[in-house]
Amino acid sequence: MKFKVLLVIPARYGSTRLPGKPLKKIGNKTMIQHVYERAKKVNCSKTIIATDDKRILKHCLLNKMNCVMTKKSHETGSDRVSEVCKKYNYQWVLNLQGDEPLINIKDVKNLIRKTLAYNKKNKKFSVSTLYFKKKETNEYNPNEARLLINKKNEVLIFSRKKITNTSKEKSYLKHIGIFFYRKDFLVKFSKLKERFLERDQKLEQLRVIENGYKIIAFRASSLTTGVDNYKDLCNIRENFK
Repeated sequence: MKFKVLLVIPARYGSTRLPGKPLKKIGNKTMIQHVYERAKKVNCSKTIIATDDKRILKHCLLNKMNCVMTKKSHETGSDRVSEVCKKYNYQWVLNLQGDEPLINIKDVKNLIRKTLAYNKKNKKFSVSTLYFKKKETNEYNPNEARLLINKKNEVLIFSRKKITNTSKEKSYLKHIGIFFYRKDFLVKFSKLKERFLERDQKLEQLRVIENGYKIIAFRASSLTTGVDNYKDLCNIRENFK
């Protein structure tokens, strides 16, 4: 089944923690090649990479990956995806992170299916996403985002910090950074005001909640491993071996 969805992979060259991240090699392919090949398996109507750098564009085109240039001024991946979606006539837009080469395709497909089913009964949301229930440890990872949801699957809060104080809680909901947008909302996204929590936590999804819009979240079957820094890259390379 082909989904009537525009799938966009934002790929920025100037990562502060790992410059040139999309072009880093994992095995005999670059990270962006691995992500693109997995993204194609989701089977959306159109899959495209959105970049701000000519080196990434050249690499993608040489390897027959659909890619377009976007403005360098975008603050977030969703801002970049917002620019691209205006050029295409799709009601739904999937933002798949360019640094998740091990993303679970089944979970991505389930996100689309569950969102469209939810939409038939309740249209009062603008974005959907995924989470994974993870065991609590004493180690703090500032690159992780946690979330809380209510009984309607609506996200109450995202945070890089521990949200609850109870010592009895032995698990938490880890956010998986995939966003499935209504196009009409995504077009508005870049115009929304950045507020306190987004600035404080450096989480773009908080802009949605802080401006009064709703995000719904569904449970993923597996935890994905993203690449935020060189240590993550080394771990991913080991996985691919």
